[in-house]
Amino acid sequence: MRIYYLLFLFIIFFHLVPATTGYYTKWKLVFSFLLIFVYAAIREDYGRDYVTYKYFFEEIQKHGDIRSESSNIEIGYFFINKILPSHRSLLIILAMFTCFTYYWLFKNFIPPKYYAFAFALMAISGDKMLFFQLSGIRNAITINILALSIPLIEKRKLFWYLGLTVFAFFFHVSAIFFMPLAYFIATPHRFTKLSLSLWSILILTLFVASSTQIINLIEPYVNLYFSKYTVYIASAHERVYERSILMYGFVMLLILLSGKMILEKRYVHEYDNIILKMSLLFLTALILGVLDYRMSQYFAPFFIINTILVLKLEKNQIIKYTYVFSVLIFLCYSFFGVYLKNPNFPYEEYHTIFSSLL
Repeated sequence: MRIYYLLFLFIIFFHLVPATTGYYTKWKLVFSFLLIFVYAAIREDYGRDYVTYKYFFEEIQKHGDIRSESSNIEIGYFFINKILPSHRSLLIILAMFTCFTYYWLFKNFIPPKYYAFAFALMAISGDKMLFFQLSGIRNAITINILALSIPLIEKRKLFWYLGLTVFAFFFHVSAIFFMPLAYFIATPHRFTKLSLSLWSILILTLFVASSTQIINLIEPYVNLYFSKYTVYIASAHERVYERSILMYGFVMLLILLSGKMILEKRYVHEYDNIILKMSLLFLTALILGVLDYRMSQYFAPFFIINTILVLKLEKNQIIKYTYVFSVLIFLCYSFFGVYLKNPNFPYEEYHTIFSSLL
C-alpha cells in the first residue's frame, strides 16, 4: 500500500501547484494518469483475481477454448485473450483503457482547480474504483464503456447506445442490467417535481424493505432469465444483514441535500443532470446491501464527479460543505475502516514485473 499512497500523494501535490497555462494543465493531467497507468500495467500477482485471469489466458492460449470449463468467461473477453500475444499485453491494454476513461472524465467534467481534490477522492475510493478495476478486469471494461457512452445518453442516441450495451455484455453480463438503467434513468433532463417524488418513493421503499423481501421479489426473474447469477442470489440469502443506521443516515442526508439543490435549480447543463442522476444511482446501490452486485462500482466515478459539481455549483456554504464532508467521512470509513481491515485484503504488497530482479 505504500506505493499506492505515494502515487496519489505525489499526484495530489503535483496538482496543488498551479499551472501557468491551460496547455500545462492538460499535460499535468496526462502525466498523472500516465503514472497510474504504469502502476496498473507493471503489476504482477497483485490483486484478488490476478492468478485466475492469468490462468484463463494461459488455458485459452494452450487449448483454444475453456468456455466449457468456466461459464463465467464471456465471448468478448475470450476473444481478446485469444488474439493477444501475452497476458502482459492484455494487462497493458486494459490499464490504458481504464486510465484513458478516467482522463476523459476528469478533462470533460471536472474543472482544473479541483483536480487535486478529485484525485484525493479517487484515492480513498479504491475499493469502488481503481482496486476494483485492477481485480475485476472484465467488469472494468464494461464500466469504462458506460462512462465513455455519456455523450450518447446526452444526445439520446438509443440505437448506438444499445449497440454499445450489447458489446459490453460480451465482456461482462452485468452490463445488461446497469447500462439500460443509466440510459433510461440518468437522462439529461432536469428533475421535475414528479420525477423527484418518484425517486423519493423508490428510496423510501428500499429503506423500509428488508434485504430478504427484495431478494424474494427478484429471485424468480433471475432464475428464469439470468441463471448464471443464481449462485449470487443463493449466497445473498445466506449473507442478509441489517443495514446500519450510519448508512441510512449518510444516504438520507445526501439525498435530502441533493433534493434541495435540485429544487433550487443548481444543475443547469444536461451533462450535470446526467452526473447527478448517476450519483443518485450510486446512493441507491448502497442501500441495496447484499444485492449491490457491482452496481455501486458502475456509478462510483459519477458520485465522485458529482461531489466536485456540488463544490462548483452550490452557493449555500452550509449545504456545500455538509455534503462534501459527509462524502469524505463515508469514503474514509469505507476505505480505511472497512476495506483495508479485511483480513483477506489482497493489495497490501505491491508486486511488479521487476520484483523478481530485486
